[in-house]
Amino acid sequence: MSISLNRIVISNFKSYGGETVIGPIQPFTAIIGPNGAGKSNIVDAISFALGQGLTALRVKHLSELVYGISIRESTIERVMYVKLIFNINAIYGIKKKSFTREVRGGTYQYKIDDKIVTNICYMTELREMGLDVKAENFLIPQGYIACFAIKKPKDLTTMFEKIANSNEYKADYDRLKLELLNMAEKINFEDKLKKQILIQKKYAIMEKAETDKYLKLKEQHNKYKLKYQLILLLRIKRRVAFLQDKERKIKSQIDQYLHDKKNVIILMEETKLQFKSLSSSLEDIEQDILKMKNTIEQRKTEHIIFEDNILYWQKKRESARISLDNANKARDINKRIVQELNNELERINNELTELRKASQTSTIELSNSQVKRYMELTNEVEFQAQNSVKQIKSLMHDQREDQAKLDNENRCKEELKDKEKQMILKRANLEMRLTRLQDSNTKSKTTLMEKTAKIQELNKKITETRNKLLNLENDIVQITEELSEADIDKNSVLHRNKKNETINMLKQIYSGVYGRLFDLCKPIHSRYNVAVTKVFGQYINAIVVDTTRTAIQCIQLLKRDKIGTETFLPLDSIKNIILNERLRAIEEPQNVKLLYDVLNISSSHINNAVLFVTKNTLVCETSEHAKMLAYPDDKQAAYDCVSLDGCFYRKKGLMSGGLADLTVKAKQWDEQRILTLMEQKAQLMRELRNLPKISLMQSEVDIINIEINALTRQNKYMETDIKDTENEIVEIQKELDMVEGKKIALNLTIVVIDDNMQKRNEEIKNVEKYINSIKNEIFVDFCNDINVPDVSYYEKNNLRIYQEKKTRQLELEQQYNRIKDQLRFENENDIENKVLKWQQAVEHADTEWNKVCQQERYAKIKIEQEETKMSKLKENYTNVAKDLEDVTKKLAEYKSQISVNGKLYLEGQKAHIAVQRKIRQIKIECNIILKECKMEDISIPMSETHYKLEESVFTSSSSSNIESSGDCEILTKIDFSQFPKEICNFTNEKLRDVALQLIEKITKIENEFDDLVNLKVDEKIDIIKQRMQKINTNLRNYRNKYDEIKMQFESNLVNNTSAQAIILPDNPEEPYAGNIIYNCIAPHKGFQPLQYLSDGEKSMASLALLFAIQRYRQIPFFIMDEGDAALDKVNIKNVVSFIRSQETLMQFITISLHKELYRNSDALVGVTVENDVSCSNSQVFAISLNGYRKSK
Repeated sequence: MSISLNRIVISNFKSYGGETVIGPIQPFTAIIGPNGAGKSNIVDAISFALGQGLTALRVKHLSELVYGISIRESTIERVMYVKLIFNINAIYGIKKKSFTREVRGGTYQYKIDDKIVTNICYMTELREMGLDVKAENFLIPQGYIACFAIKKPKDLTTMFEKIANSNEYKADYDRLKLELLNMAEKINFEDKLKKQILIQKKYAIMEKAETDKYLKLKEQHNKYKLKYQLILLLRIKRRVAFLQDKERKIKSQIDQYLHDKKNVIILMEETKLQFKSLSSSLEDIEQDILKMKNTIEQRKTEHIIFEDNILYWQKKRESARISLDNANKARDINKRIVQELNNELERINNELTELRKASQTSTIELSNSQVKRYMELTNEVEFQAQNSVKQIKSLMHDQREDQAKLDNENRCKEELKDKEKQMILKRANLEMRLTRLQDSNTKSKTTLMEKTAKIQELNKKITETRNKLLNLENDIVQITEELSEADIDKNSVLHRNKKNETINMLKQIYSGVYGRLFDLCKPIHSRYNVAVTKVFGQYINAIVVDTTRTAIQCIQLLKRDKIGTETFLPLDSIKNIILNERLRAIEEPQNVKLLYDVLNISSSHINNAVLFVTKNTLVCETSEHAKMLAYPDDKQAAYDCVSLDGCFYRKKGLMSGGLADLTVKAKQWDEQRILTLMEQKAQLMRELRNLPKISLMQSEVDIINIEINALTRQNKYMETDIKDTENEIVEIQKELDMVEGKKIALNLTIVVIDDNMQKRNEEIKNVEKYINSIKNEIFVDFCNDINVPDVSYYEKNNLRIYQEKKTRQLELEQQYNRIKDQLRFENENDIENKVLKWQQAVEHADTEWNKVCQQERYAKIKIEQEETKMSKLKENYTNVAKDLEDVTKKLAEYKSQISVNGKLYLEGQKAHIAVQRKIRQIKIECNIILKECKMEDISIPMSETHYKLEESVFTSSSSSNIESSGDCEILTKIDFSQFPKEICNFTNEKLRDVALQLIEKITKIENEFDDLVNLKVDEKIDIIKQRMQKINTNLRNYRNKYDEIKMQFESNLVNNTSAQAIILPDNPEEPYAGNIIYNCIAPHKGFQPLQYLSDGEKSMASLALLFAIQRYRQIPFFIMDEGDAALDKVNIKNVVSFIRSQETLMQFITISLHKELYRNSDALVGVTVENDVSCSNSQVFAISLNGYRKSK
């Protein structure tokens, strides 16, 4: 839990009127400002909040602490307080805690987290946080630094006692010390006397009892050991005889397997030649099929293109024929219309001719006088209204011309409507065709994109497959090289593989099976392989299980399935071995280690099993070192030792070797790596076989390329057709727009002409009305004479026929002009050129269609021919594949036979090697037994003829002589006829049971040997030595750590190791009863008292002592009021460096006028004062310098 000061709240304290908040406080905060501004009042405020008295606050009366006393204001009603807010970093987060001390009504009040508490509780909480103002170790007022270091020893001692709270125990210390001295003298005298008497008595009794017990146990041990060794030798003889017989049988089986394997290999070689020939033929046919398949796909693609072209030109031909039929129909209609117009024109012309003749010959039956008078009057009317007559004639002429124009415009409008209908129908047909083309083009592009994506995917897959193929081949070659270079018997690897299968099966069935000891722990370096193999012995392949029950269940399962025999190590029943820790501290000879320490154990659960096998065995560099530690002059200091070359020396006298055999056995540590490599190779081979064939993927890529090319050409043709169709639609739309424009213009023209004709009709009516008024005036007498109402009546009744003829003549003339204009328009229409154009389009489409149809028929014939060839190739491929399958089956049968014979041969070889290894091992065991008997003075019945040979056997420390001697010569030395008859008649099972009973008895006696007191004296002495060595080691470590801390402190504070600060007791004999003296040696100066040092050196000495006190008792913050006043720039930099190194441990608040100090702070607190008011009021301004320092 760490504590830091967060904020300082000052209200009405000294020169601070109102409430002033300073914070958040940074790890290194500097307070600056002019003299008299109130900087030191901040330190006084903190001291006041921490419980400091009035004297330390530089005032005599409590009222002097309240703001406003300088102008004699009433401060009784004014509340003054100072609050300190701390951040407490706990496990559950940051917690805030505040301490408030206030003056209200002339009395003190204490608050913790704004709750009123007592003074004692308030100060106790502060002391628990490390803030005890009585210690005077973290509140450094102005001028305190210079005199701190030169305090009197008594004052310095008093300060230290306050810091450590040791003054509370002074009285008890004096009293208890006196009583302790008195009692110690009495106890020491009585204890020494009693110990001497008891030791003499104890050793006398123990020596006699232990001697008698040892002699008795030794006699029993030799008796049981002799019987046990005889049983072992007899069992060895029987095992050797059995193994020799088994070896002869296995040798004959191996020869037979080898002969059968050679015969099958000859047959397989002949079949392989046939297989190669058929495989070559099959590959050739496969290549031909692939080529033919590519050719057929290409032909089909071309055939599809031709079919698409046929459809295209078929549509073009149909469209052209439809257009030609429409043009022919238009031409026929045009001819019919022209003929009809000519006939109508001839009819009108004839009718006009007859009408003119009739008008010339017909007369009106009128009297001559009336006609004459009528004509005169008419001439007079014409004369008087000649202008109006001319006007009406002109208007009638214009009216006839406008009527002709109107008829012509209406005819053109109808023609435009017909043309517009034809063009809209043609545009609709083109739009439907364009939609079909666009849909086909979109589908074709989608197919093209899919094919392109597929070919990219195939290319990527081909690249990845090639890279993976190359990587797999390289990995397989590398693993093959490693396997070929590994000097490991593959038969033993296969045997090891079977062992792994057995252990995996047991793990799946029983959860308490951990694995083989061989797999659970391995030497940390290969140099220890032989030594570990030797010590592990028969337990190297033992299976570690959790309980005896699990071991029994596993044994029953192995017996039931007839898998084999296994050794089990149940963790709950094996003897617990305690490591002798002092063996790890052996220095002579060098590089001696506990065998347990050179093993890398995979799980802590099997530690007991490993300790049971290794015990406290030591591993040495050479056999001489091992022998020296196993057989020292002091028998009590003997240990089991094994050398790196496999010489095993037991402290009981038994020793064994066998480097050649151990070297072979030690190689099995590499078997696991070989098995892993073989599994990796098999996995890589499976991955290699499962890789897709690159040739098939490349063939698929070629086919897709052909399809892409065909689709590209098809898209090109369709895009051209789409573009032409779109252009035609645009042209038709332009023509429609033009027709629409013409229609609009015609409508406007028709409207204008119609308006003009209506206006002209009105004018004609007005003029006629005017002429009729003149006419009525002139013909009034004439009408009276002929007794008619008016002249109009006369003209209607008498001149009606004449006028009707004139009107009919005028109508026929107008119709004649209109038909003539329409005939001219029909003759001007270029129908023949359009017919000729579409005739040429039809002929071109027919030519192209016939050409494409011929190409399609030729492509279809080619496809049928290629498919016929393909069928023949497939049939040939089927026949060759069938033959190849038959040959493959034969090869598989031969390989199976070879594999079976090979496995049988290998199993026979393994069995033969195993038998030979067992025989060699038995020889070694026999030799070890004889050596052990010789060293333990156990007499084995030997043949007299071989007695001298026996001596030579015992002089060897390894089994090399035994292996080089004749077949079981060791057994021929032993006279088995002298063995007890009861032992010779026992069965093997009975011998094994008796041997187990003897082992238990021997082990029990050996344990009793170990429990003898005399045998443990040296061990107790060794334990004491070990403890002393540990104490010395710890002492050296503490001294080294002290030197490091001292150097770090000096480096942090003054960066000069030549400076020293020392605290010594003035009474070394009674350091707790006397005072302490503090001295300093300045850098590069001799020793001199502190009062003779300069002010800067005194300040540095004081700071060193204060900072050292902080190391002892950690405090949240350290406040110093102008403590650097006497320091130069170099020492200020050293102080800043030290503050920076400690800012993670506590906060520093300094009042300084030196720029070298406050410019390196994290935050600046500026204090100023308002002088223009009646009572000076200190103002505070704060700024963080972290941002400026980073930007700089």
